[in-house]
Amino acid sequence: MTVLTTFPQRRLLMAVLCTLVPLIALLGVSVSAQATDDPDGVGLTVGVVGSTASPTPSATPSPTARPSTPAVPGVTQTTATGAAATDALGADPVSLAGVLAVSGLTAHANQSPGPGGGDVVLDFTVKNLTTTPFTSSVRFWVDNAVGLQIRSVDDIPLADLVGGETRTVTVTLTDVGQWSAFNTHVTLTPPETVGDTALSPVTRDALLLVPPYFLLIVLSLLGGVYAVARYAVLTRRFFPTGLGEPLS
Repeated sequence: MTVLTTFPQRRLLMAVLCTLVPLIALLGVSVSAQATDDPDGVGLTVGVVGSTASPTPSATPSPTARPSTPAVPGVTQTTATGAAATDALGADPVSLAGVLAVSGLTAHANQSPGPGGGDVVLDFTVKNLTTTPFTSSVRFWVDNAVGLQIRSVDDIPLADLVGGETRTVTVTLTDVGQWSAFNTHVTLTPPETVGDTALSPVTRDALLLVPPYFLLIVLSLLGGVYAVARYAVLTRRFFPTGLGEPLS
């Protein structure tokens, strides 16, 4: 067997390995980010074979999902009760003339290493503080770092919000691109009046920062190609072919 041990070949092999290591690391991070769809943990269901006696657990209030009316793609509305309703409004909700309480805007990303960039998910919660049911509308939109609008969902009806009800609207905006910063917004437009109380629209904002995985991968590949090409040129200039001899 013949083993090539020329110095230029060893340098070229080292350059290729140095190129692949950061690329593999970036791919590993992006795959990990995609796999973490549930930040609260992993659901586990255990089945027990046979009949066992157990006490009947007491019923606990849980959020009730309802489709928006009319249905809007990528939009869900959920009514929460009890502690879940308090958590949905957050620690510092804003009151509109004692008629409505609104939460801040919550934003998180489901990232993808591809050019599309994955999705941005926005949550916004409203509570009717009166005993009168009424209908409002909600608009969500996302701007990039330079202020250009990327995606929006307009005129989502918050229909028949009954007295005391707390409802969360969740919107998924797809393929938002590989921007490192997103300015997310929501505007609630209530009725002009509820009873004798005049109301006006309110807007909440949130900044979302995400790493641009696609750009990092492209830059890593370009850097690796440049390093390999530079090593090839330097080794050919300073170590002409024919200086190394094969070992047999």
